[in-house]
Amino acid sequence: MDPAPGRRPFRKLWAATATSNLSDGISLAAAPLLAATVTHDPALIAGITVAQRAPWLVLSFISGVLADRLDRRRVAQAANWIRAAGFVVLALAVLGDAVSMPLLYVVFFAVGTAETLYDSSSSAWLPTLVAPDELGKANGRLQTTFVVCNEFVGPPVGGFLFASAAMAPFVLGATGYVAAVGLLALIPTATRHRREPLSEPLTVKSVAADIAVGARWYWSSPTLRSLSVVAATGNAVNAATYGVLVLLATDVLGVPSSWYGVLLAAGAIGAVAGGLVAGRIGEWMPTGTLILVTNLLSAGSTIGMGLAISPAVTVAFMALDGFAVLVQNVQVVTLRQQIVPNGMMGRVTSAYRSVAVGAFTVGGVAGGLVAKFFGIPAAFYAGGAAMAVTAFMVLPVLNNRRLAQVKTEAAERGEAPANHDANAGGTGGTGGTAGAGGTAGTGGTGGTAGTGV
Repeated sequence: MDPAPGRRPFRKLWAATATSNLSDGISLAAAPLLAATVTHDPALIAGITVAQRAPWLVLSFISGVLADRLDRRRVAQAANWIRAAGFVVLALAVLGDAVSMPLLYVVFFAVGTAETLYDSSSSAWLPTLVAPDELGKANGRLQTTFVVCNEFVGPPVGGFLFASAAMAPFVLGATGYVAAVGLLALIPTATRHRREPLSEPLTVKSVAADIAVGARWYWSSPTLRSLSVVAATGNAVNAATYGVLVLLATDVLGVPSSWYGVLLAAGAIGAVAGGLVAGRIGEWMPTGTLILVTNLLSAGSTIGMGLAISPAVTVAFMALDGFAVLVQNVQVVTLRQQIVPNGMMGRVTSAYRSVAVGAFTVGGVAGGLVAKFFGIPAAFYAGGAAMAVTAFMVLPVLNNRRLAQVKTEAAERGEAPANHDANAGGTGGTGGTAGAGGTAGTGGTGGTAGTGV
């Protein structure tokens, strides 16, 4: 197999990533707009993000086991079918004038459940398709695609389609997920990606044993624990702020609902730029320094968004936040893929993400309550402060010296992922919402990519 990004079968993965994330992006604008037709309570609207992220608290470990046991391509395909079905349900509900907040919560809980399967499989798949020295470049390309489709193209399409016909964005979104299923079918597959023997059959006892192996590996690594704390804080703040951004934009800044998607897309320009240059920045800036700087930039830009001076100023801060998050994401995801054995990637990543992505639930609840009782800008101020504090808390572990040592030790243990011949397989999966090849978590009902998941 030619391991260079952009070649077969990486090109097919790239295309599948684009179509599925375009569907995600459409929903980023359409979902909160649909919720706003039912209620203007910020806590209830933010509850959509909570429902979508809640599965990471209870189902991520099982998803990781399945990603290491089963054909990862089929797991990712099944996840896309579930998400397509959820969007079809929303389209039919709009057509039948049966939209309600409970229905939205149920649908997005199902979508979130699919994401745990999708992301656990995809994060383990990419390292088997590219050479180790191409991993950062591949992650950068996938995450840039995530931003372009999920935040730059999808939201304005979703906003304008919703303004013309409320069911249209969900019909188009379902079509995108089905297209991703077809693209994944073109990628060769292999089910054997574990070095240790499988515990057969797939029983409650064997699943519990597999979960324990992954959880122990995650917990034994101070680096992964600290990275997950950074990611958890960033994702909680993301849910807390972007969950109520639609109200900041429409109620405080006076942005028409049909232009809300454009505001999200304009803010994503910085994230696109960050994804394009992340590899180069990572080459000349030590990883520890990069994590600290990007955390502080994101903290400051979050506070700046809460100032709500004007739509233009808010977009500028959103762009700065997106730039910082994407630069950090590419480096953090690549680092995690370098130090975790690929045969355990699904289980270890699930343990990591149960903390990192599960924080969306806490953040969504907290953000909605803070906005309700202290005003919408207060959610942004509190979030920025929390990120700044976390940036300095993790310095004893996520500093340049410690991270260099961890990379060296992983290389000496031979834990870098092995590349598989394309004809022999390589296991399937797409980058997803929350992430391509272990990419960023999605912003739920709006927002930049989640932090380092």
